[in-house]
Amino acid sequence: MSALRSTLDLPTTAMDRTLRGLGSPEIPLNIGAVLHFDGQPPHLGDIQDYIATRLAALPALAVWMTRGARHWTVADEVDLTSHVVEHVVPAQDNLEQVVVELAKTPLPESAPHWRMWLLRGYAPDRYALLYLVHHCVQDGAGMLRTLESLFAPGVPESESSAAYHGFAQYPRTSARTRVQCAATDLQSLRSLGAWDLPECRPAHEVGFAWSRVPTSTLTSVARAFGCTRNDVYVAALAHALTRWQSEIRGSADLPDIPLLVAANVRRPDEVALAGNRTAIPYLRLPGAPLPFDQRLTSTIRATAPLKSPTVRAALRRNFDSTPAWLMRTTFSAISTPRRTPAAVSNVVLRHPLALHGDPVTAIDPITTTLGGIPLSVLLLVNGDSATACFRTNAGYSGLDQIHRTWEQTLLSWQSNAATAESIPG
Repeated sequence: MSALRSTLDLPTTAMDRTLRGLGSPEIPLNIGAVLHFDGQPPHLGDIQDYIATRLAALPALAVWMTRGARHWTVADEVDLTSHVVEHVVPAQDNLEQVVVELAKTPLPESAPHWRMWLLRGYAPDRYALLYLVHHCVQDGAGMLRTLESLFAPGVPESESSAAYHGFAQYPRTSARTRVQCAATDLQSLRSLGAWDLPECRPAHEVGFAWSRVPTSTLTSVARAFGCTRNDVYVAALAHALTRWQSEIRGSADLPDIPLLVAANVRRPDEVALAGNRTAIPYLRLPGAPLPFDQRLTSTIRATAPLKSPTVRAALRRNFDSTPAWLMRTTFSAISTPRRTPAAVSNVVLRHPLALHGDPVTAIDPITTTLGGIPLSVLLLVNGDSATACFRTNAGYSGLDQIHRTWEQTLLSWQSNAATAESIPG
């Protein structure tokens, strides 16, 4: 561990320290993924032994943080018998519900903040691995690098799914761009009232739901509009939220929809490091009902700055210079219904995964939610499949069905895009 200790002699980020202090027993700040495998379930000891051989490439699995600490604590030894465990799922049990309950498990406080479960028993020729980590240790991109390091170990850091590769040319950023980014975020903090709804109040109960669509559904709509799959994902979510709030508010004016967007600002040389390197800019999308084409157009316009490497560089500079007290203040400000946004994330795993020849056939992401934020969504695109994890606050009536509306919206848009492409120009 001595070489690993010197590698991890790094400061925690202000975001790491902020996230370490948030969360509650009801809503632990755990993120992760469920990897589904085809094959005979391995023995637990085989999994533990295999991870032991990969620990040198997984520094994030050897650290933990006391609240407010400015440096990571490196474990002398990682006790894999307690971090990698087994859960037998009877054939009659619902695997998804088992995952929901395990995902609420408090992670170790004074040891590396992660755990992995081998899930077996529900089928003779299938099994799953559930990886769970505290959000202070990893963001979505960092989680991807852990999955690559374990199940696609030949992928070099320069080709990792975890990095924002727009930094490859190290774009310059001006003070003006940094100020503009900060000003946009501050303007978005003003009261919009999107979640200040009659008879809706935040509750301690937060539900899980997953929605799955073929990646081709996102791709075909994106191709028809000359945009990205992320644009389609976000636009469909805004469309679903518009429908939901129109049902709640009736004929009243519909406020704009604020979104807290996770923007990856992790450099290629940082892919394996512990901690968060994700900026959180705001988007403000129209809350009024819009036709299909106008909804996509308005979203493309709103997301345009995030596609610029120069803007990402400015976001990274602002991220590095923001103190933890200001991050805590910001999270406190957005925890009220008058200011709270929905939180959206999108990660793309670009390499196939396998364990001892058993292919990963599907991946279900796990996201968390912060404070009073009533909706958090994490989309993971993996090969032919795109799966979104929805965390919805039980205090908002009907929000627990938003994943179904999102999926139906995408399938409808795919049909519209196909019809438009078939019409001669």
